[in-house]
Amino acid sequence: PALAALARENVPAWRATLLELLAPHVTETAVRTVMETALRAADPLERAAAVRGLANQPDASVVLRPLLADPVRLVRLDAAWALSTELPADSPLRLELDAYLQLNLDQPGGLVRVGMDLANRGRLDEARGKLELAASRDSTSTDINLLIGQLLVMQHKPAEAAARYWLAASARPTDAEAPYRAALAYAEAGQTAGAENALRLTVARDPSRDRAWYNLGLLLAAANRLPEAIAALAEAEKISPASPDYPYAAATVYLRAGDRPAARAAAIRALNANPNYAPAERLLAAP
Repeated sequence: PALAALARENVPAWRATLLELLAPHVTETAVRTVMETALRAADPLERAAAVRGLANQPDASVVLRPLLADPVRLVRLDAAWALSTELPADSPLRLELDAYLQLNLDQPGGLVRVGMDLANRGRLDEARGKLELAASRDSTSTDINLLIGQLLVMQHKPAEAAARYWLAASARPTDAEAPYRAALAYAEAGQTAGAENALRLTVARDPSRDRAWYNLGLLLAAANRLPEAIAALAEAEKISPASPDYPYAAATVYLRAGDRPAARAAAIRALNANPNYAPAERLLAAP
């Protein structure tokens, strides 16, 4: 419907709005085509919307580079933001983008944008300083804690990252992504109790998260809680029967529990999901 509306619409502002609505579907061929066409639109609102829509695509560097020379500042800034890591230090475009970002440093959102830009350029300590300042000025924004957690992961500080993700999860009672990120960070930090709590919260909030059930099963198996591990892996397999990882993991747990028939049955299910799944083939070939 949005593509059809865009084909009929003549008002540039509405066309730009429709492009924004289409942006999440930019990997679809028809959407990608209208986005690329809009890069050459007469109106800068359309060009800017297309730049934002294509900013995260793998070929953004090639597709958006001509827009760095756009005569309209709005378009240039959106293109410069998308290609920030490629702008030479002290180049006119880098200086123009930096000057724009400095305008809103009195607001948490402005601090976050500067922090994200610094992080993208590898200046992680400076980035964290900006994000921490933003968080201190807006204690209600859980998104900032998610960003800080992501930054701490990049700095190889999983325990601190887990704490930030858990803080965000506590403030987002229906969100399953924040506790899942917390679980992965807790696991990396070797804090298995925290990882289990976070994984259980994840599946409580979103029971369809097969990967969370799988990770919970592996965690429980590592703790030698085999019946609980098998139950968690069964949930993962039920949600995503096309994945061979889940029945194979269950097969290894059944072997540890001394139930060879169940282990063989699980390995066969793994091969049914993927006939070339070598780990399951080796398990079945073992004496």
